[in-house]
Amino acid sequence: MESKTRVAGILIKDGKLLMVKGRKCPELWTPGGTLESGETDEQCLRRELKEEISVELKDMKFFKEYTGKSFYVPNKVVTQHIYIISVKGAPKPDSEIDELIWLSREEFKIKKYPMIPITEEEIIPDLIKKRIF
Repeated sequence: MESKTRVAGILIKDGKLLMVKGRKCPELWTPGGTLESGETDEQCLRRELKEEISVELKDMKFFKEYTGKSFYVPNKVVTQHIYIISVKGAPKPDSEIDELIWLSREEFKIKKYPMIPITEEEIIPDLIKKRIF
């Protein structure tokens, strides 16, 4: 089975979690992307944040690693390295991103938006358990 590593950033502002929605996908996910050959997690996250939401990475702290099947490519396994981040600049959609959503805990609880399953079932619940979100 094919595998890839994704690096993602958790950005929280005023108690809300930044989520992104791709141009051709109704589901929300955390900003970030695929680690390219020879890249460090930091280099990947810097590049992806600039490409997707037009911000510069200021700081990143490792949160947790998750592994599971790709939502969009069922025969692929994705390992996600999740970081709590701070950024320079105001996030705005760029490149393949259609919309930014500042998700509240209430919106998460009532399932206001469709999400990638690993984000909805594991990542956000872990952020809530650790009192980060």
